[in-house]
Amino acid sequence: MENIVKEALRGLESKNARIRDQHFYTLLRISEQSPDQLYPAWDTLVSILRKAEVSNKYVAIHLLANLVWIDTENRFEQIFDEFYQLLSYESPVVAAHIAGTAGNIMRAKPHLQPKITSLLLDTDRVNHCRHPELLKSYVIESFDACFEFIPSQEQKRVIGFVKRQINSERPKTRKKAKDFVRKWVRQS
Repeated sequence: MENIVKEALRGLESKNARIRDQHFYTLLRISEQSPDQLYPAWDTLVSILRKAEVSNKYVAIHLLANLVWIDTENRFEQIFDEFYQLLSYESPVVAAHIAGTAGNIMRAKPHLQPKITSLLLDTDRVNHCRHPELLKSYVIESFDACFEFIPSQEQKRVIGFVKRQINSERPKTRKKAKDFVRKWVRQS
């Protein structure tokens, strides 16, 4: 397995997008099924996250988000600010996938939930993404993935945020907001 990980990490550097994608999907499967096999490459993944290319950031975001489940050394906490600063990244791909992986991270590291929730709720105010309405659909998706684990006081803020998206100009965001409200908000 170690050789497969090393080869796949090298494959991420290919100039050929199809080859890069194949290696990414190999690493993604490993991060989901055997994260302990990829965890030793944490620093490599962080350096990929720091590269300028959007595709590199995308790869690192998803792999790191899967590895938090076994992050006994609290390495994610060391890059927390850097990781979530990407919520304001100009590329909608990067910002959206940071938001989209947040639910997974909040479930894996519940002690970070209040801080992540605050950042996600602030996307209206501080986001510089070119497509903020698209970003909000990913925020809603993350809240949906971990809503039952969010303390009730925070849940009220989350519900308020989601309800404001019911009239979003973006159909995907409107749909996710309506689905969330149907699922989580008790009707009286």
